[in-house]
Amino acid sequence: MACPVEAMQICDGRANRLHNCTEEMDLCPICYSVCPHSSPLILRSLETVSNAPIKSEAIGYYRRMLLAQATDPNLRKHCEGSGVITALLTYGLENEIFDSAIVSQAENEDPTKLTPIVAEVQDDILSAVGSNFFPSSVAKAYGTAIKNYGKTKIAAVGVPCHVLALRKLAAMKHKHSRNLKIIFGLFCFGTFSIKPLHEYLIKTYNIKPTEIKQIKLTKDLVIKTEKETITIPFAELQDKFLPSCKTCADFTSEFSDISVGRAFPLRDWSVIIVRTKIGDYFISDATRAGIINTREIEQEPKVFERVIKPAIRKRTEALLAANKIEAAHGFIPARLLLSNIELLANVKVEEIMTRDVRTVPFNTTVTQLLELMATEHHAGYPVKDDKDELVGIITMEEVSAVDKDKRSQTLVGTIARPNLDVVYPGETAQDAFRKMSKQETGRVLVLDPENPQKLIGIITKADLLHALVKQA
Repeated sequence: MACPVEAMQICDGRANRLHNCTEEMDLCPICYSVCPHSSPLILRSLETVSNAPIKSEAIGYYRRMLLAQATDPNLRKHCEGSGVITALLTYGLENEIFDSAIVSQAENEDPTKLTPIVAEVQDDILSAVGSNFFPSSVAKAYGTAIKNYGKTKIAAVGVPCHVLALRKLAAMKHKHSRNLKIIFGLFCFGTFSIKPLHEYLIKTYNIKPTEIKQIKLTKDLVIKTEKETITIPFAELQDKFLPSCKTCADFTSEFSDISVGRAFPLRDWSVIIVRTKIGDYFISDATRAGIINTREIEQEPKVFERVIKPAIRKRTEALLAANKIEAAHGFIPARLLLSNIELLANVKVEEIMTRDVRTVPFNTTVTQLLELMATEHHAGYPVKDDKDELVGIITMEEVSAVDKDKRSQTLVGTIARPNLDVVYPGETAQDAFRKMSKQETGRVLVLDPENPQKLIGIITKADLLHALVKQA
């Protein structure tokens, strides 16, 4: 879609080169630069969302996080969920906020094969699927909307790699980026590689792709045929994902205007993460128009946990996968911070640290902490004892590992990480990054050099990322 001479085309789910441009990359690096798996333009792309007031090391920049559902119960029934994306897209088209929407449609004979379409009316939207774990050439359809349909106000729906590619297109100031109105990003654990998945289903469960009637992802993959319903443990499918997904650290589509995902364990509700002013205005308008119902996510700590926990896990697993590739091949896959870490040497800890640090007493229960996390939208806190001295740090990873029936009796002081990553105000942000990377806590504490027991600040990976955006 970005290539000015259409040297690369997508046919039958594969990229075909009409001309091998690899030797001329220094003359025309467009395809490499806008690829979501390369390092160029990432920081410039972040400028779109970086003016949001909240920055999280788990889910990126955002303005607010809500629970939402379509007000029309028939729509929720049709979508077998909250129906929120369908409702929002229909509202946008009917009110000419945008003139088309890029959505994905399942093939009749095989629901695992998705075809992106240019939706212009509600029926097109209703025919789309909510699946975000099968590949779809969203960017190709975006180009088709411009070149073949003449669309100038396009809404795009995609997973994190689609979203980042479109943001990179805008950062490059590509001529087609002017036609993008709004981006809806889907939560994404990863995208299956179709052929290995098909072979596995046939060999292990005797399921042919043409027999599948419905696919759902809860904690497992649930496949329905006319004869039966089969539940496949998610752990069985890890090697069936596309290789590029294994080094993707983005669970919630952090570069989108509005991110949408399931609100486990609630039924008929979705989580909406509003990231940009455009997204904020749109959600506010749709709410006032009665298109969607919304609730505060602070009312549902369990839902907040189900957003933050997989986001942290995906980041951690992506970093481990990237480290393995680096060790084996000497090549580092694009990683947002590591590819630009030298810029942090120019920034002092005291310039970017958060000074008003929220701590929790060691006798706080896990249940109480989860409620606090959902209310304040933090994924970790320093822990102090009854003498007001630091005893460790508690994060969502430790909290979520506690059995649900033991959370009301378990004190955070008993499960907090005792090994603290600490820095001092005069050190550099680069020093802070290296220290927090050793234990992967996602944060380091800033201590007073004259009184090492005194906590004066905290730095998270989100703070480092924000510093990089300002330096770039």
